[in-house]
Amino acid sequence: MTATRPLNHEWLFAIGLVLLAAVSAASVAAASFSAEQDIAVRVSPAPGAHAAQVTTAGDGIVMSGGHSVLSKARMEFELPPADAEGQRWVVLFHRVMVEEIDIGNAQWHSPTRRFFAPHADEGAIPSVFVFTLPQHWQDAIALDLRVRSGTGGVLRPLVMRESTAIRIEQRIIALAAAVYASLFMLALMMLALFHAAHDRAFLAYFGFALSALLMVAALNGHLYLLPGFRLLAPWRELGAVALTMLFSAAALQILMRYADLRGSSPRAAALGRIACTVLLAIAALALLGLETLRAPLQAASLSGWLAVSFGCIAVAFDAVRRRVAMARPIALLCVLTGIAAVVAELLSQGYVGDFWWTRRGYQVVLVACAAALAIGLAARVSDYRSQRDRARLAHEDSDRRASREAARLALAEGLQARLKLLAAGDLEWTAYRRVLDQLRRMLDLDAAAAAIFGSDSETLLVAEPNERKPQYAQLVARRQNMLKSLARTRAPMQVTLDEPDAPPTGKPVPAIVPLPLHAPAWGVMILERGRGDGFTTDELALASEFGRLAVQAIDEANTSIRLRRSAEMDALTGALNRRTLDQWLSRSFSEAHRYNKELSVLFVDLDNFKAINDTYGHAAGDHCLRRVSGALRGVIGLHDLLGRYGGEEFLVASVDATSDAARQLGERIRAAVENLPVEWSGQTLKLTASVGVASRWPHEHEPNETIERADKALYAAKRTGRNRVSVAPAVFI
Repeated sequence: MTATRPLNHEWLFAIGLVLLAAVSAASVAAASFSAEQDIAVRVSPAPGAHAAQVTTAGDGIVMSGGHSVLSKARMEFELPPADAEGQRWVVLFHRVMVEEIDIGNAQWHSPTRRFFAPHADEGAIPSVFVFTLPQHWQDAIALDLRVRSGTGGVLRPLVMRESTAIRIEQRIIALAAAVYASLFMLALMMLALFHAAHDRAFLAYFGFALSALLMVAALNGHLYLLPGFRLLAPWRELGAVALTMLFSAAALQILMRYADLRGSSPRAAALGRIACTVLLAIAALALLGLETLRAPLQAASLSGWLAVSFGCIAVAFDAVRRRVAMARPIALLCVLTGIAAVVAELLSQGYVGDFWWTRRGYQVVLVACAAALAIGLAARVSDYRSQRDRARLAHEDSDRRASREAARLALAEGLQARLKLLAAGDLEWTAYRRVLDQLRRMLDLDAAAAAIFGSDSETLLVAEPNERKPQYAQLVARRQNMLKSLARTRAPMQVTLDEPDAPPTGKPVPAIVPLPLHAPAWGVMILERGRGDGFTTDELALASEFGRLAVQAIDEANTSIRLRRSAEMDALTGALNRRTLDQWLSRSFSEAHRYNKELSVLFVDLDNFKAINDTYGHAAGDHCLRRVSGALRGVIGLHDLLGRYGGEEFLVASVDATSDAARQLGERIRAAVENLPVEWSGQTLKLTASVGVASRWPHEHEPNETIERADKALYAAKRTGRNRVSVAPAVFI
């Protein structure tokens, strides 16, 4: 890629990309993982052989590197009596590369967990090692920790309630899923660009994104759950070394391609190729699985990715110097990726604190860097199109072609900008009106019309000028079968639309331009020009292209509308999903505080819902949730918000509702659920719901405190018999 002028808005895009990554990460990990610990744990070396070295703070063990080194330690902590909810205590370890880990004492022993061989009961995406303690345990507890590992590092036990552990695990799973999905979609996008442009840089990026996905999945321990990749488990840490070196080579290679290092600095490009060869050699040695090479290969892996990080940063800053598109944000993100990776390594050795951004931050920044690099490489598509256009312009009138190409691009951009602001019902009329207006000016038309027949037998007729619409309506009704046959040919042509037995009128023959609609829908554009000469092939091609752009813009706008709706809605119930609900709540509370308005929150939780799932199955439970969601929509106000908060729990935000009005709404909700007829497999299911109500206090501009009061009110309703409404403030015991 040659040096080009930087994109006008590349810095704005880069900042937006980083902010998006930060917001996405913060939404799934709003606090550090270590801050969630409930019970202090004292760790000391276990008596006897294999005693582990303990951290200076006495809160974890220091694992020694080597071949399956066994480390033992004693954990001591005090458990308070069980709470009213009967939540159990668990011991949690962050998922690091250990061959096996378990805890226990003379009375109880946990199952053994393995990083490289996850058990089925750990879930689809295991994120932590969790050991649930016996429910009756309390007061002073002493447990023996046994860890077998082939790599060095620090391992800290955390004792907390089971619900806290679940929240931590959910955060990690959400972040990992977002990282995997982002890398996978970037890989697919570049594979599609390679298929379209036949540029090997896109294929190289596909390999880079795929190697990043495999490396991150291996470091998280999720790769070993996939069929086929379980074969890497016997290599243990050496398998991760191989994938890390493979990714490092791919990252250096794609960055050199992006910056066109071969053209700007052949000597540096040669050094880069040598470095890639060395990295691949280290990966190959790691796959040999020789235990005698374990320690040297681990040291070589650490040195290798550090060297590659500095190399990538140097290449990126060289691209900045040569003004390559997107070079500045890519250079910044390369620096951040290297820093985040170093921080993660320091965390594994116990030198920095355990927060979500120190443990998982490098994965988020890696995705942002990969996305910015994808945008930089995508500039090759415009280069490819420019070359194609120059070859065509060599045989045709360059000024006319350039003018029409500019008009086509302007139309595409104008359609995209205009249609994204409209509702679905206005898309077709607006798009075809704009196309006809532009064709009329460019081709010097007297009149034009677009007739579209949808799959539901509805007809859209757009005429330019609009005064000709009645004439076109008569023409389309009279010659509909003929127009439909012409539309099926998908080829523009000039055809007379007079009746077969009608005498010649001497009028110019109109052009019929089929629209590429998906069957059974069909449509045509009818173009009329008063001059005696007909339409040229180029003019028909231009009209056909404009029609295609209109259809494409309409499809993309409809797809965008559907995607926005699906991103905002819970797929099962049709209510707002949790992320969208949180956004609307924050906005509503801010507006209510600004204008001193009333706002109430109602938590609705189905009573004994687990019994329905256990008795009739989860399909019946899903059916109940859909029915309840529909019932709630029928009760709440037009401007009220309804969202699924999680599981069988819904949340309603009632705008301008006082506490008394919210209580009455809660009673209507409770009655609606109680009286809701639900049939499943010939049986009538009886549903009831408990409702917790809380109203915004004047000083509250964020929803957290109100939601917490509504949640407490809900649990008060549960404790006092269910199927009732409880209003905060109340005494919660």
